[in-house]
Amino acid sequence: MTAQRERRTPETGKSARWLTRTPSFGGAPEPRIAAWLRPLVYAAGALVFAVPLARQEVALSVALGALIGAALGRPLARSTLRLPAIFALAALAVASSAMLRSWLVSLVGVAEQLGPAGALQLGDAVGWGLAAFAASAGLRAVALRVRLLRVLEVGFVGVAFAELVAAHRGGAINRPFEIADPIIAAGDDPTIALLAIGAVAAAVSVVLLLSEQSVLRSLMHVAVAAVLLLLVLSSTRMLGLPQPEAGKGALGLRPDDKEGKKPKQQGGSGDSSGQPPSNDQLEFEDNYSSEGRQAPVAVVLLHDDYSPPNDLYYFRQAAFSQYNGRRLVVATMDGVDDDLVPAFVLEPQTLEPVPDAFESRTKLDTTVALLSEHNRPFALESPVSVTPASNPDPGRFRRVYRVTSSALATKHEALLGRGVGDPTWSDAQREHYTQAPKDARFAKLADEIIAELPDSLKDDPVARGLMVSLWLGREGTYSLKSGHASASDPTADFLFGDRIGYCVHFAHAATFLMRSLGIPSRVATGYAIEEAARQGGSAILLTGAHSHAWPEMYVTGVGWTVLDVYPERSLDPPVQPPDPDLQRLLGEMARGTKPVPQSEERPLEPVLSALRGLPELLKRLVSVLVPALILFSYLIKLWRRLAPLFAGRSAPRVAYRAALDRLSDVALQRRRGETREAFAERLARDAPLPSFMKLTSEHVRAHFGAGALASPQELRALSSAVARELGGRVPFFRRFRGALNPFSWLRSR
Repeated sequence: MTAQRERRTPETGKSARWLTRTPSFGGAPEPRIAAWLRPLVYAAGALVFAVPLARQEVALSVALGALIGAALGRPLARSTLRLPAIFALAALAVASSAMLRSWLVSLVGVAEQLGPAGALQLGDAVGWGLAAFAASAGLRAVALRVRLLRVLEVGFVGVAFAELVAAHRGGAINRPFEIADPIIAAGDDPTIALLAIGAVAAAVSVVLLLSEQSVLRSLMHVAVAAVLLLLVLSSTRMLGLPQPEAGKGALGLRPDDKEGKKPKQQGGSGDSSGQPPSNDQLEFEDNYSSEGRQAPVAVVLLHDDYSPPNDLYYFRQAAFSQYNGRRLVVATMDGVDDDLVPAFVLEPQTLEPVPDAFESRTKLDTTVALLSEHNRPFALESPVSVTPASNPDPGRFRRVYRVTSSALATKHEALLGRGVGDPTWSDAQREHYTQAPKDARFAKLADEIIAELPDSLKDDPVARGLMVSLWLGREGTYSLKSGHASASDPTADFLFGDRIGYCVHFAHAATFLMRSLGIPSRVATGYAIEEAARQGGSAILLTGAHSHAWPEMYVTGVGWTVLDVYPERSLDPPVQPPDPDLQRLLGEMARGTKPVPQSEERPLEPVLSALRGLPELLKRLVSVLVPALILFSYLIKLWRRLAPLFAGRSAPRVAYRAALDRLSDVALQRRRGETREAFAERLARDAPLPSFMKLTSEHVRAHFGAGALASPQELRALSSAVARELGGRVPFFRRFRGALNPFSWLRSR
């Protein structure tokens, strides 16, 4: 009734319950250790949030405001103000802080004394500091009033730390610049520092989620969380760094089949066995996913200067040349598509020689360092040899190998007049590369396309292939959000329908049209990236967005030649070029060099040395701390069992505590809100323990000082009787398992 009493104003007598109430806290009391640490947590979260957005002085002002606001949140929660009033006051204070900032900046006297920059800085410090104070005080008061709303505090901390390192997502190890630049400039990897930030965020969240009233138990929880974080940090070197998520839409990546489902592959197929996919599928998909496509998947180092004749580098990974009645799949016939690197090699391997008529190709060495697992290697077209290479950073790169390629060095126009196909092919091989759908519309459309050629080129097979590619680029529209996968013939549905699709549709359409003209052709997959993305350097950073499928035709004396389609219209935004700074950094890591040469003056050397030695230090700490923690807990458990033997006046309490510990060993604990007498009565019903009922009565009598107490000898006898009665009602294995648990006594209450 007291909490519901109305307050009335002396003037009008009207109810003011909407504004005030009798002070009380909702939910359970707040743990003491959490109450002490929460203002510091607020300050840390505010500082982390402000550092990337403001100058250091302003960030410190924001942290100080959050600290004071969180400290005053408890008195505010104990006040007679109701929640709507607290919300209104906090919002009003935040709005007032913005007006105060504008007012300070506009004061002529302040600008004269401090200068324009100083006035602006003062306004930011005061305004944002006051805003942090008001927001923290309001949030702290609300969280104390309504226990469920404490999740807002955890959300605030999570958002603050996430905002700090948000630029690092997608494998961008060079961001955020304010953290990464000093570490990279000193020649080190910023990953450990970023992981440490995550560990701090996790530790802060643990403090916010503490629910134990006991300081000892709270410290125990924090210690366990710290040990787990140390294990995670120390295992990073052994298990490898987190792999950037390249999304499901990247061709040729090894899928992450966490649910055991058979995934749809673009560059391969897989099963639930966890084995790498066989790469024999090139599925059509509707609403092709672009999620995570900016994540880096590999870096390629060019050892020779090479400019592709068509301004794009093509890194071939797989080829699809066998027509199965619906689409092209990996060939099962011997003697075809032997120019591919079949698998990752452990020793140098030489591939089939590539034709090199009239110097149309040039030899080029490249090194490929994979940042994500792939189902097979890829190489700059066309590879002639592949050699495994030493991995300069196993924590960063999954595999490293070196490739010698015979890359095309002339434009397509220079190939006019040459034939198509290999004179050494058998009839079966030529038929394999020219098999097309039986749909007569393909041949009819192909004839219509080549009719646009000049008379002098109509019989030139290379010109015919080029004309098919140009026509598709002119008439088609690029979009990942296509709708042809459910058709019986997706390529025909695309080509003779709306002609809206992505690379797989265009590559199939070009290949089928060229085959209808008798031109040996196939679809290849891998990565394609513009030469301009190199930024003049020798490193090429490939992301999931660069995964691609394209058509190829076989030119006599030249070999398989990329004949890509470039749609003039696109419904999707263009692919963003890779971050040049990240490209340079990963390129230097792939070479095994430091980002910046070592210098004599390294102001961050003590910090960096500590970070380099952190994994080994953490291993040692964990190897000592975990056994020590377990041993210490066993000693506490043993002392609590033996304490009744030495107790005098405290015998009622320690004997009752020893009995509670025995019950906790077998998972019999007092429920929250349950009295000791009700707990004893429940046990008497469920598992008759008469001695525990008597021991509970003695403990309650001693606590409230009611009447004569039993002697220490009688209390020890009751405690021993509880152990005997428990042994007769609980299986031995269950009691033995509980006795081995060093932390079971923490559940006693």
